[in-house]
Amino acid sequence: MGVYDVTQANRLRWQRLAHEQVGRFLTDAPEHNLPAITWTVATTGAITGRVDGLGVTPEQQRTAFEAWAAYLNVTPTERDHRDGSVTLHAHFERGLGVGGALRADIAPPMTDEDGE
Repeated sequence: MGVYDVTQANRLRWQRLAHEQVGRFLTDAPEHNLPAITWTVATTGAITGRVDGLGVTPEQQRTAFEAWAAYLNVTPTERDHRDGSVTLHAHFERGLGVGGALRADIAPPMTDEDGE
């Protein structure tokens, strides 16, 4: 099947499988003490889990990312940026062509005008 031979039925099937997998993640989360994160499913069926930084410290965001990475049994990569932010990223596969990525963009702690 070529790239232009993909049908809407294919896309819908891929999305359905991905949504079922996200449902399993959410079912398992309380048992594994995993925090809520943002899940997105693309038309290709790719799943993206994003660990948001709103309302948590950078350390809490990193801890949440590491908990999900351990649950997914993946080894993350870390990229430091010049502005002091860090991007954590990991790919995962769950079988039947279902997979995706886990991501966190961690900003440096905010400081006030006095540098504190």
